[in-house]
Amino acid sequence: MKTKTKIKITSPARLHLGFMDLSGSLGRKFGSVGLAINSIETSITVSKNSLNQNKVLNEINKRAYEYADLILKAYEVDETVLIDVHKKIPEHAGLGSGTQLALSVGVAVSKLFDLNLSLMDIGKVLDRGNRSGIGIGAFESGGFLIDGGKGKSPELPPITVRQNFPDNWRIILLINSREKGIHGQKEYNAFKTLKPFPGTLSEKLCRLVNMAILPSLKENNFSDFSEGIGQLQKVVGTHFSPIQGGVYSNQDIANIMNYVEKKGFMGVGQSSWGPTGFILADSDTSAHKLTKDIRNNFFCKNLRIEIIKGRNKGSLIEFDENKNINQDKNLNIK
Repeated sequence: MKTKTKIKITSPARLHLGFMDLSGSLGRKFGSVGLAINSIETSITVSKNSLNQNKVLNEINKRAYEYADLILKAYEVDETVLIDVHKKIPEHAGLGSGTQLALSVGVAVSKLFDLNLSLMDIGKVLDRGNRSGIGIGAFESGGFLIDGGKGKSPELPPITVRQNFPDNWRIILLINSREKGIHGQKEYNAFKTLKPFPGTLSEKLCRLVNMAILPSLKENNFSDFSEGIGQLQKVVGTHFSPIQGGVYSNQDIANIMNYVEKKGFMGVGQSSWGPTGFILADSDTSAHKLTKDIRNNFFCKNLRIEIIKGRNKGSLIEFDENKNINQDKNLNIK
C-alpha cells in the first residue's frame, strides 16, 4: 500500500459579501453571503518530518505550524511535520487568509496521518468558521455561497446554497497593501459594542438574498444581481460604520466607489472588514475600461487594482505517494 509522504494544497481567497441576519431572533445568527475568487490563493506543502529537521519559521510559517500542532495534539498523533508556504492570501485584507491557511494545514495533516477528519472537525479544532461558513465552503467547492448562520449548538454554520458564478462576469478588486482590516480581539470587541440589528432589516436582507440576488444569479441577470449585492452591502456597511468609520473602512476606496456608482456600477462593496473593496462588472471589456478610468482619475498610494473571476471549484490537493505525484480529485472531506 502506498504511503502519503508529502501533500500540496492550493486554496482560494473569498469575498465576504455580507450578513443576512445579525439579529439572530430565529435562533441562528449572521448567515453569510460570499464568493470564492480566482487568482489570489494560499499554497502550501506539508510533509512528514521523518528526519526531525529544524523548522524554519517566519510569521506566516509560525502560524501554519501552530495549526498543525493543534491538530496533532487534538488527535494524539505523536509526530511532527514540515511546512513550506509557497503563496499566501494577503493577511487581514478581508479575503479569508486565516481560514484558508488553517484548513489547508488541517486537511494536509489529516491526510498524511489518515485521521479522516471533515472540514467541520478541522474548523472546530482550529477555531475557524465561528461566524461564517463561507471560507469553509470556498475551500470545499468554490462558487457563490450562502451559509445558514450560527445556531445554538457547537456546529459551524452550514452551507445552504452553492451556485456557479458566471464565467464571463468579472470582479475588480481594490486592495490596500498597507492597511489591515479589524481582526482578532478588536473584531471580537467590535461585535460586542455594535448596536442591536433591527429584526425588520434582517427580514429585508433575507428577502433580498432569496428573492432578488439568488434568482438573478441563476438567470444570469447581471443588472439585478449587482443591484442586489450593492443593496446588501449598504445595509450591512451602514450597521458597521460606527466601528470602521463609514460604509467603507478606507476613504480612498470609498471615493472610488462613489465615483463608479455614479457611472452605473451598482454592485460595489467591501469584503468583510476590508480594506479590500470590490466592483462587479458584466464583462472583461467593461472591467478593463472601468479600471483604466479609475487609474486615470484617482491616485491612491498603496492601492492595488486587479481584475479577477469567480472560482467555481474548491481547493486543489496533490500528494506524493512514494515519489509519485498524484492529484486528489476527490477531497474525501465530509
